[in-house]
Amino acid sequence: METMAHRSFEYLRPETVEQAIEMKAAHGARARYWAGGTDMMLLWNRREVAFDYCIDLTYVPALKYIECSNGTLRIGAMASLDDLDLKSDLGPLAGTLGHTARLMCTKQTRTIATVGGNMCHASPSADLTPPLVAMGARCRLQGPDGERTMLLEDFHLGVNEKALTDAEILTEIHVPDADGKVAARYDRVARTVVDIALVSSAVFLKANDDNRIERAGVALGAVAPSVIRVNGAEEALVGCDVSEVNDGVTAAAGEEAASAARAISDIRASKEYRKDMVATLTARAIRQCVNSLEESA
Repeated sequence: METMAHRSFEYLRPETVEQAIEMKAAHGARARYWAGGTDMMLLWNRREVAFDYCIDLTYVPALKYIECSNGTLRIGAMASLDDLDLKSDLGPLAGTLGHTARLMCTKQTRTIATVGGNMCHASPSADLTPPLVAMGARCRLQGPDGERTMLLEDFHLGVNEKALTDAEILTEIHVPDADGKVAARYDRVARTVVDIALVSSAVFLKANDDNRIERAGVALGAVAPSVIRVNGAEEALVGCDVSEVNDGVTAAAGEEAASAARAISDIRASKEYRKDMVATLTARAIRQCVNSLEESA
């Protein structure tokens, strides 16, 4: 019987994005990009993935940064979850992402796991995806034919499926409206502090100079094959005066979220529990965002 010790691959270390893409194009499906490896190693140990070439992106400096300029928060694919935590002071949205990173795993794992790796694993229960989708984040992809961008919600196609061609690489996540009168909140239910979410909800609100909500994002995790936007909840919030978002408004938005959820029952939770908690978490996140906007007014 083959043992883990007998399984091997060739290790490749590019120094630029272009070198990495050339390596992947040369070896095709026999190669995998390595972006931290915290998910990849679990799959490898369970024999759910195999490859002959490992293209380690750790030493590509052009992929490791977090910065905020001209109202846009930019996150390089190789920024670690710990980097998100350390950059929480870049603004309210960066603060929400830092808070989310602290929920995801231990400090030791956060120093290894990367934003790009997390996005490309495309788990329905991923913690980072709901707040980024609610914020309207976009992703930048680069491949042999050049660059393209798309909404993050379109990047995830289903369970562990993403809109990458074989040699393409995710290089950046960028979030517009990252400063000004904005607020975001992510909340979840999990069995333990660092467990994956049983159900989760994220809310983003942007107010104009008249203190009315001009843009809203509501996204749910762990209730569908990929994170879903709740258009009904967003429409219920846009146009509201921030000071008039009361319990009735938040409850209605929560019910819209519960209706949009495509939850299933599994060993971890029932679909009825997930739907109930979606409504509760969404209403709570909206109230917290409203409180943040009122405090900053």
